[in-house]
Amino acid sequence: MPYPCRGCVAIIIVGLIAGALCSFDQSDIVARWLVGFDPNVFFVGLLPPIIFNSGKDEFMSMFITCGHIGYTMKRRHFFDNLTSILMFAILGTFISAVVVGGFLYLLGTIGLSLQMPLAECLAFGALISSTDPVTTLAVFQELHVDPKLFYIVFGESVLNDAISIVLFNTFVKFIGVTEVHAHAVSYAVLDFIGVCVGSILVGVTFGCLSSIALKHVKGLAVMHEVSLFVLVAYIPFLVAEVLELSGIVAILFAGMFMRHYTFNNLSSAAKDIASNLFHIVAFMCELVVFLNLGLSFFAMERGLSIPFMLWSLLACLVARAMHVYPLSSLRNVCMRRGDTQNRLDRNEQHMIWFSGLRGAIAFSLALSFPAPFREEVRAATMVVVVVTVLVMGGLTVKALDVLNIQRLVHKDDASDSADAVHSSISRHVLLKWDATYLMPWLTNAVPPTYDDVYVYAEMYTRFPPANLHPTASPMTVRTNRELWLLTFAATLQLKTPSLPRGMLCIRATPRTTMKS
Repeated sequence: MPYPCRGCVAIIIVGLIAGALCSFDQSDIVARWLVGFDPNVFFVGLLPPIIFNSGKDEFMSMFITCGHIGYTMKRRHFFDNLTSILMFAILGTFISAVVVGGFLYLLGTIGLSLQMPLAECLAFGALISSTDPVTTLAVFQELHVDPKLFYIVFGESVLNDAISIVLFNTFVKFIGVTEVHAHAVSYAVLDFIGVCVGSILVGVTFGCLSSIALKHVKGLAVMHEVSLFVLVAYIPFLVAEVLELSGIVAILFAGMFMRHYTFNNLSSAAKDIASNLFHIVAFMCELVVFLNLGLSFFAMERGLSIPFMLWSLLACLVARAMHVYPLSSLRNVCMRRGDTQNRLDRNEQHMIWFSGLRGAIAFSLALSFPAPFREEVRAATMVVVVVTVLVMGGLTVKALDVLNIQRLVHKDDASDSADAVHSSISRHVLLKWDATYLMPWLTNAVPPTYDDVYVYAEMYTRFPPANLHPTASPMTVRTNRELWLLTFAATLQLKTPSLPRGMLCIRATPRTTMKS
C-alpha cells in the first residue's frame, strides 16, 4: 500500500462510504446512533487513552534509545530541538488560534462569512489549531527523514493538543458574555496559566505516586499488575476534571512520568502486555474518532455554510504560515553562530507548514462546541480535517521530493565532534540528576544482566570520585547507583577509535546479577 494510504486515511475513506450509505436510510436506529455520537463519550472514553499513549510515547522518545516509531531515537535529538518544540507548541498554537479567530470574526463582520461573536471565533480558532500529523509522521518514519524535522513535528503535535484544549476551554468561558473588561482578560490569562500548571501538577503527582505504589507492592500476578497500571493511569484524568482543571493535560503528563518511572516497576511480562494494550486501545480509539468523522460527513442536516467552511480552511493555512515562518526565523537567529547544521532552512520550514494536519482532537472539540453555532463549527471542522488528512497527508511524499528534504542514511555518533559531545553533556545535566536521584527513589527496576557496554562520560565534573574512578582498563559496574550513572553516561556514547581528552571509559560486567 502506498505511503499515504494507511491508518486514519483508510478509516476516513471507509467512514465516508459508510456515512453515504447511512444517509440514504436515516430511519434505521443503527444509522442514527452512528451519526449521533455523544460528545461525552469522546472526552471521557476515547480521548484519554489517545492522549495518555501519546504522552507515554513522547517521554519514551526522550529517555530510551529505541522507540516504537521506528527511528533509532536519541535523547540528544529531542533535547537539541526542545526549545523549538516548546516554541511551536505553545506560542505557535496561541498565534494560530488568535489568527484564525480574528480572521473569521473580521470576515463575518464585513458579511463575507458566517457572523459569529468574537468569543466563538476564538474558541473555534483554538480547537482547529490542534494538529494531528499521523500520516506525515508515518511517512517521515518510513523514509528516515532528518530527526530534527521529525522531532519538531512530532513534539509539537503532542504538546499542541494539550494547549489547544486548555485554550478552547478558556475561550468557551467567554461565550455569551456581553461585555469583556480588562480585568476579565487578565482573569482569562491567569486562568489559562493556572489550569495548565494545576493539571501538570496533578499528572506528575499521580505519575510519581503510582510509581512508588508499584515499587513497594510485591507478588502481584501479571494481570493484577496490568489492571492496576491501567486504573492508576485513568485516575489523574478524573481528579483533574473534578478540580475543574484539564483532565487531558493531566493524563498527558501522567503518561510521560508513568512511562519513565512506573513502567520500570512492572514485571517483564506485565511490561509487554501493558505496552501493547495501550497501543492497541489508543489506536482503536483514534480509529473510532476518524470513523465517526467519516460517518457524520454526509449526515449534516444543518450548518452547511459553504463560505464559512472555505474561509476556515484558508484561515488554518494562513495561521499555520504566520507562526511557522516567524518562529523558525526566530529559532535560527537564536542559534549559536556557526551552527548551520541545526538551522531550519526554507524548505524545511515549508515542510513543517505542510505538516499541519488536523485530526481527532479538533473533531472531538467541535462536537462539544456550545450552541447555537455547534453544527456550523462541526461541519467546518470535518471539512478541514478531511481535506488536510486526505490531500496534505496524501501528498507528503511528493512534498518531500519537491522540497528536496534530506533523508538520512543512519548517521553514526562517530560523526559527532568532540565539541558536540561536550555541548551534549551540558544539556544532559537533567538526565544525570534523574539517573542519580529520581530513578533510585521511584523505581526498583534495573535490568538484572548486562552485556558489554562501552560508554564515555566526563571524568571529573559529572561523577563523584567515590562512585567512578578513572582506571587504565574498563571499570566494573556492580551496584544499582553505578548502573543508573552508567545509563546516563550511555547517552553520551561515542564510537570513535580514539578516546577524547578528559573522558572516561566504563564497562558493565557482562551477564552479572547486580546488587542493591
